[in-house]
Amino acid sequence: MKRYPDCIRNDGLCGACSISSHGKDCHNNNINKLLYQRSLSGITQQELADKSGVNIRQIQRYENDTSDIGNMTLRNALSLAKSLDCEVNDFV
Repeated sequence: MKRYPDCIRNDGLCGACSISSHGKDCHNNNINKLLYQRSLSGITQQELADKSGVNIRQIQRYENDTSDIGNMTLRNALSLAKSLDCEVNDFV
């Protein structure tokens, strides 16, 4: 899913885009750390949900900053970190 109409990527993964840098996307907006880690892994939100057991709607809330990542349950944090092959502090 493209984040912006002029996005050059078909998958909308801003964190993996060559135009993005230093935690910012091509429109100079912050890239969510969870979105960035998922982009590096090259998986979709659905794939992450399936792998981690975390509901896809909750992953979407974390990535859209409508739910505070710092307040996620320890179970969700550990499941997401394991699924993304990273440390919890990489996205919290």
